[in-house]
Parts: sequence; C-alpha cells; structure tokens
Amino acid sequence: MEVTKALSEYIVSLKFSDLPGDVVEGAKTCFLDWLGVTLSGSKEPLTDILLQTGEAQGGKPLATIVGRNKKTSLLQAALINGSASHALDFDDVHLGMMGHPSAPVFPAILALGEWKKSSGKDFIAAFIAGFEAECRISSIVYPEHYLCGWHATGTLGHFGAAAGCANLLGLTPSQTVYALGIAGTQASGIKQVFGTMCKPFHAGKAAMNGLLAALLAEKGFTSSTDMLEGGKGFSKVFSTRMDPPKALERLGEDYAIRAVIFKRHASCFETHPAIDAVLALKEEQGLTADQVDSIHLEAYTVACDIAGIPTPKTGLEGKFSLAFCVALALGDGDTGEPSFNNEKVRDPRLVALQDKVNITPDPGLSPSRAKIKIFTKDGRILEKFMETLDLSKDREKMKKDLTRKFHDLSTPILGVEKTETLISKIRRLDKVSNLGTLTRLSKGQKLLLNIALRPCPLPPK
Repeated sequence: MEVTKALSEYIVSLKFSDLPGDVVEGAKTCFLDWLGVTLSGSKEPLTDILLQTGEAQGGKPLATIVGRNKKTSLLQAALINGSASHALDFDDVHLGMMGHPSAPVFPAILALGEWKKSSGKDFIAAFIAGFEAECRISSIVYPEHYLCGWHATGTLGHFGAAAGCANLLGLTPSQTVYALGIAGTQASGIKQVFGTMCKPFHAGKAAMNGLLAALLAEKGFTSSTDMLEGGKGFSKVFSTRMDPPKALERLGEDYAIRAVIFKRHASCFETHPAIDAVLALKEEQGLTADQVDSIHLEAYTVACDIAGIPTPKTGLEGKFSLAFCVALALGDGDTGEPSFNNEKVRDPRLVALQDKVNITPDPGLSPSRAKIKIFTKDGRILEKFMETLDLSKDREKMKKDLTRKFHDLSTPILGVEKTETLISKIRRLDKVSNLGTLTRLSKGQKLLLNIALRPCPLPPK
C-alpha cells in the first residue's frame, strides 16, 4: 500500500471548511497553550544561546521570535521558538504519539504563516494537517519506536512540521511526498539527553527541519516516494514493529487532536499521575508533610525510566524525578513553573521528603495511572489509585485552567493588556486575516530586548 502517497494527498487537500467545530476549537486551545509556554520559555538560557548563534549566522529578518522584540530568518525562528516552547516541558501531550504534538508544528507554520501573511483559517488547517500526520505516523510504530529510545517529539515532529508547512504552502501531493521524505531522512532525537537542553532542542530541530523540507520540496528537491512504508524507510529503521496501513484508518473521520492533553503541572507528564494522587490525598485526608513516615509509589514502567532521576540537582532535572515531584506536591502543593528551580531541589525539607519515596515499576499501569500508599507516623495507611485523565473531563474547568495558565506564563513577559488581547484574538483565530497581527502582539517588552552574552552552563557536579 502506498501509505506515504495517500497520507500526502490528505495533507494537502485538508481545508478549514472540512474541519468539525470541536476540532477547530481544539486547534485554538492548543495554540493558546503553546504560545503561553513559548512566551515563558523565551526567557530560558537555551533561548539566549540559540538566538545568539542564529544572529551570528545572519539572514533576512522574516519571522518573529516569540517573547522577544526580534525577527530572524524563517528557519532560525522555527528552531528558536520550537526549542523555547518545549524548554519548560509544560506543553501539551498526546499519548498515542507518546510525545508533544504542538511543539514541532506551531513554530514551523507560524514562521511560514507570518512571512506569507496567512489567515487564521489557513493556519488552523495547516496545524491540523501537521497534528494528524505526526500522530498517524506514530500509530505505524507505536509504542516500540519510543521504547527503543527515540524521542517521538523530535522524530515524528519532523513529519508534523513538514506536513503543516506543505498544507500552508499549497504543495501538490507529489511535492508533499518528497517533503515527507526529506523530513524523514532528517528525523532524529534520542531520550538519552532528557533533563538537558537537548530535549527541547529536538522540538526546535523538528520544526526547523520540517519547514526546510517543505520549502525544498516546493522548489523541486526530491526524495524517496515511500519514506513511511519502504523497506529501509522510517518505519522499518526506527522501530522493531511496523504497520503502515494503520496510518490511514478512518482518515478524515477521526481526529487525533480530540485526545490532546494539556498539562497542569510543569513537569514530565509521566509524573502527573503521582502528583495528582498526592494532591488528592492531601485534599481528601487533610494530609500534611510532617505526618508522613514513608511513601510507596507504583508507576508506569516507562515513567520510572524517563522520570527516574533519584536525586535531581537542578530544577530541570526535578521535572524528570518522580521522587522530587511527589515531595514537591506533598511539601508545597504548588507544581507550577516557578517551583522547579535549583533552590527547590536542594531544599532540605523537600530532600528529606524525597528520600522517603520508594518507587516500584508496574507494567500493568498506563502512562496516565499511578498507585500511591502513604504510611503516616501515627500508623495510618493512606492509599490512592489515580487516573489523571479523569481530571480533564470537565471541559469548562479545563478552559478556565488554561486561561489562568496562559496569564501566569504570559503576563510577566507581555504585561496584562497584551495578554488579554492575545487571549481574545486566539479565541477568534479563525477571524484573523493576517497572522502578523498575532506575532506583533507576541513580542516581548523592552526588558527582554538585549541579551547579555553568557558562558555555556557547565553540567552539574
């Protein structure tokens, strides 16, 4: 079956008018969430480094760096914004993709759309094309691809970015076949680097390389025509199992975006069930940190791997430590972005709680589930089974939570007035005639204009 060709035909034929209302609203919500985490990520050290390096290369200033009063080349904007959007590990998640779907796609189509003066409707259609492409390609290799050590946000994100840009550029099906081929041969990103700047760099490179793939294909650059199903193609090389036809099941009927998950805690999603279990016990039982004697956590096997740092030394490492996240939820209760800093992970009070956490992998659990048992000093045993997805079923509460999250992330960068204006415009994204009106609003205040040169940070001892 010519899976690459069939998927390419779908990618370029998708129009805004084809999209159900809930899918359109889902795209708007994803953009609000992505823009918030990118604005906050714009102040991270890796953004400084990437921007300094990009400026040294030169190039026409065609696309805005979110959160900064600067423009750079299309490819550099995709790289920098993509990396910034995943820097906090606070961006959306899709369990079928086993990754972060928005982080590679939005930076690519935003840079391209700003340059092309695209409309909000075209931007939404391009995003859904990219989102569908990466999630459907994931279904071909799920879950072995991720379990082998590949970072799906980086690898699959190449296809998502290329597909979104192909749609926005109006490429032909044959050009899009080549774009997916060019994206696939660049795809990379391994989990060994989790907890370092390289993890968000994967998202940025996926955005940059996917955009490049579409631009090259537009000019006639060629590649394989069966990148997905070929004998030495992506599926065969990047996974121990492949099922290419699965990518086409109910194409145009089911939309992957309906299963997107928005983070409430600023840490690896694999820590969320444990955090939610602790917070639930605190609310239900009136549990306090000083009552705890020991904690036993049963978590998804993969969670124990990727979020298994036992004694984090930096705030970033804390996001990938089940033990620290449990201690933070128990000791402070605040698991927002400001709580994951170097001081917190070294706080003697939280370190003492962290040392009380014993973790056991349970292959019977899913990524969204955890079991926790807390033994108190007065002899009680408090237990909680958590399905963290249950907390997202109240859609109205979710929308309020995401608006509050956007305020928390955006206001320190843009101020209250710009933040409110952006929220309003994103809610009416399908009415926007030129994306430039949005990117102009996403520029940072003057305090972020000048980036001081800083030495590259050394690894923690």
